Amino acid sequence: MTRKFTVTMYVQIAASVMFALFSLSFHADISLAAFPLAAGFYAVTLYFGFFRTLRKSDAGKIGVYHKLTQYLPYVFLLSFIFRRAGEYGTPYWYDVVTVILWCAVFASSLALSRWMNPKKIGALTADWKVPAKKPEKLHGTARLIFEIADWIDALLQAVFMVLLLQIFILQLYVIPSESMVPTFLVKDRVAVSKINCGPKFPLTEIGLPAFTEYSRGDIVVLRNPHYTIDRKSEVKTVISQLVYMLTFMGVNLNTDENGELKADPLVKRITGVEGEQLVMQDGILYSRTSGNDEFIPVTEDAEFAAWNLNETPQSIRQGIQTIPLSQADYQKMLDFERERREYDLKAAAAEAEEMAEEFRTLCYSGNHAGHFSEPSLSEYELFSSVQEITIRLMSQEGGDEWFAAFMTSWIPSLDSSRDVYSESNYRLNAMTKMTFGRLVLRYARLIRSGTASSQWRTDSVLAENMEKAETLNWYIQQLLDSRNMPVFPADGPDGKPRYIPEDCYFMMGDNRFNSLDLRHRYEQRLTALTDGDSIPVKYYSLMEPQYINKKYIIGKPVFRFFPLNRIGTLQ
Repeated sequence: MTRKFTVTMYVQIAASVMFALFSLSFHADISLAAFPLAAGFYAVTLYFGFFRTLRKSDAGKIGVYHKLTQYLPYVFLLSFIFRRAGEYGTPYWYDVVTVILWCAVFASSLALSRWMNPKKIGALTADWKVPAKKPEKLHGTARLIFEIADWIDALLQAVFMVLLLQIFILQLYVIPSESMVPTFLVKDRVAVSKINCGPKFPLTEIGLPAFTEYSRGDIVVLRNPHYTIDRKSEVKTVISQLVYMLTFMGVNLNTDENGELKADPLVKRITGVEGEQLVMQDGILYSRTSGNDEFIPVTEDAEFAAWNLNETPQSIRQGIQTIPLSQADYQKMLDFERERREYDLKAAAAEAEEMAEEFRTLCYSGNHAGHFSEPSLSEYELFSSVQEITIRLMSQEGGDEWFAAFMTSWIPSLDSSRDVYSESNYRLNAMTKMTFGRLVLRYARLIRSGTASSQWRTDSVLAENMEKAETLNWYIQQLLDSRNMPVFPADGPDGKPRYIPEDCYFMMGDNRFNSLDLRHRYEQRLTALTDGDSIPVKYYSLMEPQYINKKYIIGKPVFRFFPLNRIGTLQ
């Protein structure tokens, strides 16, 4: 045993010295701390291990060496991170060599610690000049200090061991939001397997290969692509994880530029795989591939997508904090979508031209109050300001011309071929314009007839169209971006389909009305409802679908261990 111990110590010495040398940095940043940390800690370890213990065959300080050996891999891991956290980083080959050296240090330290275990240390040092002795029993203050130090040591080792487990093998994850209801509820606790997803050493591309194959329906934990993923952000993420663990989850530095905690990582379900082009309309996901140019409904997605949470079992529903739509609103949405699908565009086009002609007769002629300037085309502002816009249209020069152009600009593309999403939004655009036009025309008629404004509130035509406007606004602003998705990836400039690239995936949350996922960005932008209209209605949209490379998938939830009444493996 002594021979094996000696050989292993020499392996540790060689690997540690080389590792310390590879921690050298000459840049004036955090990487400068790597060498002093690694070299300083190992110098102390070498002193107690080689010079005070092995060289003299003296077990008097072997307990100190044992403890230093236990901490050596963890200290080197910190040094490894510091060296790569600098502004300039390290080359790939450099990382490969350093990782190999760290693995050698870890393996040799593990073996040495096992041989220095109190149960085996007697056999190890039996032939030494000074063999190991049984530790004396402590009493009073000395015993109290020893117990406190022992508890601190156990906690620190547990923290580092958990850190290694989280990096390479298994991570415990608390569900933070309701984006995956009913699969997961807030505060569900799940075990996430990382070892088969290609875990990497911090701040490097060095690690285990991914042993798993991903397919549609898999639940995965992924890095949030809405945040910048570059060296600077990765350094902050890794350091925040270290601080989080070392402070026993008391300090979380993983914040964005506004100081808010990052929603990173995310738990989502794979809904699109490589080689596919997707589109979603009225809650139905469609897919096509290079081998089939027709979009076909993805039946598997319907098994996971949760649109109507009112239909979930009572045992799950009682744990849901927010149900996005009541049963009545859900039915209202379905009725509206049916109305949009059946909307008679040809009849609407004829009516739009008639409204433009009639409005010209209602406008004031001569002595115009300035020249009409185009209002905001946001559907909300068009409806909320329709009365003021009507007065301007009637009294300002060019108002009748703008109204005619606005009401009919969608008609030239009436017979154009469109995909299911574009056709739907084209119809929404026309429906919004027609409702706005009817309101403008009704206000103009009331104004020209001299009807007192106090009577407008009771006008049935206004009331009917304002109710339609409210429904349009409700659907467009609250449901459109959650219920639908444009063709993705978008066709190329030549009109040819593009597909999700190799090793890339598209993810959505199961709770589609309450999930900011790979369909969306985080900030709203004023966006045209359709490109089939030269003067389109606009709305504030979050839509910006993206796929993610599998290297940003960091694990697969495999087991829910809390709450106890829903414990079990995950499909």
